[in-house]
Amino acid sequence: MGPSSTWLPALAPHSETAAVMAAHDWSSTPLGPQEQWPDTLRMAVSLCLASDFPMLVAWGRDLLMIYNEGYRAMLGDKHPASVGEPVRAVWPEIWAELEPLFDQVRETGTAYNAAHLPLAIHRNGYLEEAFFTFCYSAILDDGKVAGTLNVAMETTAQVVAERRLTLLSNMAASMVVTQNVTDVCVAAVRSVEGGVDVGSAEVRLWVEDQLIPIAAGDGSGRSATFAEDVAHVVGLSPTVLDESWRAGTPAHRVAMEVGSGDSSGVLVLSLNPRCPFDDAHRSFVELVGRTVSAALDNAYRRSVELGEQRLISDTLQAAMLAPASDLPTVAARYVPASGQLSVGGDWYDVIELPDGRRALVVGDCVGHGLAAATAMGQLRSASRALLLEGRPPAEVVQAMDHFAASVPGGDCATMACAVIDLGGRAMTYACAGHPPPVLVRAGTSSWLDGGRGGPLGVHTGDRSQARTAIEDGDLVVLYSDGLIERSGENIDDGLARLRRSAEAHAAEPVQSVADALLADLVDARPRDDVVVVVKRVR
Repeated sequence: MGPSSTWLPALAPHSETAAVMAAHDWSSTPLGPQEQWPDTLRMAVSLCLASDFPMLVAWGRDLLMIYNEGYRAMLGDKHPASVGEPVRAVWPEIWAELEPLFDQVRETGTAYNAAHLPLAIHRNGYLEEAFFTFCYSAILDDGKVAGTLNVAMETTAQVVAERRLTLLSNMAASMVVTQNVTDVCVAAVRSVEGGVDVGSAEVRLWVEDQLIPIAAGDGSGRSATFAEDVAHVVGLSPTVLDESWRAGTPAHRVAMEVGSGDSSGVLVLSLNPRCPFDDAHRSFVELVGRTVSAALDNAYRRSVELGEQRLISDTLQAAMLAPASDLPTVAARYVPASGQLSVGGDWYDVIELPDGRRALVVGDCVGHGLAAATAMGQLRSASRALLLEGRPPAEVVQAMDHFAASVPGGDCATMACAVIDLGGRAMTYACAGHPPPVLVRAGTSSWLDGGRGGPLGVHTGDRSQARTAIEDGDLVVLYSDGLIERSGENIDDGLARLRRSAEAHAAEPVQSVADALLADLVDARPRDDVVVVVKRVR
């Protein structure tokens, strides 16, 4: 063997693939014996086989393949039969996509670049989804394009991982707003099916000893699922339902347990038939199952909690509505925040006092739910007791400071307390961190902004109160901040809107005024509870 025939075997130690290239019988190929290869080809092959980055040298008009270890990994079971073969013979399934790219490089001599190009390739016994980022560069010999150097990187894992992460994110977001277990099942199926990674989905829940179908997709990839197919599924780890499945190949249908206790069941997914069911794919499916499980458990807990809280909140609301239900000069309205229970942390009260006096109270506890409703009920009861004792508003609010500090969830609550004395033609009021009442007289409104102080439980010092004269026909409006606050808007805009609405409807019956204020100021889906109490002086 002369000096000219030693260069290729000298590259063999670089990798197993380099050794295969060195041992190949090149004399049986159109390239001929390697000692006869032109210097340009030798140089390109030396660069290719010495590199750790995936490279392919495609030489001549037939684009005969010489490649390194990195590129061999992308060939799958096409290696070693691909050595010295034309690109079109090795990759017939994607030749329609590749041929124009090689032609462009050969005809123009300019490089072609692509990022995350999707290709369906057959390299592991099935048609597989794959993505590649690569560059085709011309190899020149005597000034002419004699071959193409393909520097490539497979990005399938990256592209698929990002796509699956997006699906999981959208899936979780779709189930955040669900209200019950059935809604979770429907949202889960709708959010995952019909895409690349999940063709169809089905959720069945255990009812006694039977798996009952709750939600099933109707995607084109859907196949019938029967209870006996999945009744044996145990655990959150996916079970492949394909009898002929083997490791490293796609799994067409998998199932896993979801939920727990009274909300447990089975999730069945039909998967992408062009993706192997490997560790990454299994982890993705497990995350889908865990996301559905968490949503099911949360929905079930909400339903249990809702049953308890609904009873409490309905009782509280009935207690609040009763005093104002049959009063021609007082109208009260309560609008719960969107998605909340009928009562949260806001409250109101209308209390008949001796000597023709009437007390109006509006308050607001921090938060929603059972804790806020419980605190609200205690604060409302305390303020009613204090007013029935005959205490003026300032003393009521000051006593409430001490009481609120002893009630879990009572700190930082706000309230407005007013006593209307028809005989004395005056109204005495005090506010603890609460928006000021509105007084409308002869179509013109004004703020009752005296007697102000900090929220309950955090105010220091004595409380003060203010007194204002009242006349027949006056309209007094007490309210919670949910009436005037809107996201992204200055509070002054909401206050101005309240005054305009109150002035526009002041001449109407109090029931109509209360309804109009809600219609003018409250969004269709309010973010906070809203309380309005309207009193006509008569």
